Amino acid sequence: SFIGTMNSKSVAFDLINDLTVARAEAIKRNATTSVAPVAGDWTKGWQVLDANGGVLRERAALSSSLNFSGASVATVVFRPNGRLSDDISDGNLAWSVSSSISGVTARCVVISPTGAARAKTGSCS
Repeated sequence: SFIGTMNSKSVAFDLINDLTVARAEAIKRNATTSVAPVAGDWTKGWQVLDANGGVLRERAALSSSLNFSGASVATVVFRPNGRLSDDISDGNLAWSVSSSISGVTARCVVISPTGAARAKTGSCS
C-alpha cells in the first residue's frame, strides 16, 4: 500500500508539474502550449507541446496498477496569457488518479480556468 500511495502521489505531482511548465512556457513564449495524452489515452503518458507541436517534455505510461478518470479532454491548451483556452466556463478540469492496490487513497488533480493546477487527497467527486 505504501508503494501504491507513492506511485499515485508521484503521477499526480508529475501532471501538476507538467501543467505548470506548459502554462509558464505559454507565458514566456507568448504563444499557446498544450499538454496532450499519448495516443489519446492519459494512462499511456502525456506530452507538453509548443505551438508548433514540438515536444518540450514527455511522461511515460502509468504503472498498470494506476488509472486516470475524470476530465475527458483530448488536450489541455494554455493561451499566451497562461489561462486555459476554454476559460469561459466556470468549472475546473479534474482528474482522479486511483490505484487498483487496496488501501491506496486516490488523488485529484484540478486545473482552474485561470490555468492554476493543484492536487488534493481523495477522489474528484
